[in-house]
Amino acid sequence: MNKKIVAAVLERSQGYCEVCGRAGVELHHILGGNGRRRQQERTETVIALCYHCHRGNHGVHGKNGLELNLRLKRGLQGYYFKQGMDEDKVRELMGGKLY
Repeated sequence: MNKKIVAAVLERSQGYCEVCGRAGVELHHILGGNGRRRQQERTETVIALCYHCHRGNHGVHGKNGLELNLRLKRGLQGYYFKQGMDEDKVRELMGGKLY
């Protein structure tokens, strides 16, 4: 992961989960997939998560994590729309999908 992005995300989160506020974080790419991760890696596409929100049962990589995963993707999508981007640009930044 790009060192500048890591530093910016860690500074933004101040070492706390950006979902639940627990201390101790792991970095998560909101947008993943083969070949797209690096291409779409920006400070807004990387989030600091605690172990529970990242890998726990209800975490984005957990067996019941679909809801949180979609919430993060929809939040990112909403952020782009609030920046005044049109649907085509948002779709491009989201890896070809809208959520």
